[in-house]
Amino acid sequence: MMKVQALTGNHDRSGFDCGVEALNLWLRQTALQHQAKGISRTFVAVPSSADVVVSYCIAGYDDITEFSILGYFALASAFVLADDLAPELAKRYPRQIPVTRLGRLAIRSDLQGQGLGQLLLANAVTRSRNAALSVGSAGIFVDAKDDLAAKFYAGYGFTACREQPLKLYFPMW
Repeated sequence: MMKVQALTGNHDRSGFDCGVEALNLWLRQTALQHQAKGISRTFVAVPSSADVVVSYCIAGYDDITEFSILGYFALASAFVLADDLAPELAKRYPRQIPVTRLGRLAIRSDLQGQGLGQLLLANAVTRSRNAALSVGSAGIFVDAKDDLAAKFYAGYGFTACREQPLKLYFPMW
């Protein structure tokens, strides 16, 4: 019912609302600029076909078009210090660890709780792992916005960092 693709200028960024203004503004004002500068890559979930758009309209989502962003995530290269990780993970690594940073992950507020976040997270992990086959990356690092977001990531195997429960790490190897 959806496809995940790289963000372009054709996607309706202004119509996206996840309920967190900082995430909405970043998508509207910063995501394409960061892509153009090679800072990060943003991927968006959009309806996979015109038939899917019709299905959304029948279900009461009259504002969804083929260019509507249902959710998004952003990936970037980064590094973390082993000392920041949980002790059982830190002992496996050198002092500085190359990682993929999941900078943002957001779902339209009226579609939250339907499993789209899980699908986008799985897509982000797959893309990160595929990239790590060519460019070193030991895992995925994320800064959760709040305790609820941290609990979401923890439910998929992310481990909270030492003394910073909103910073989480997922080893890929």
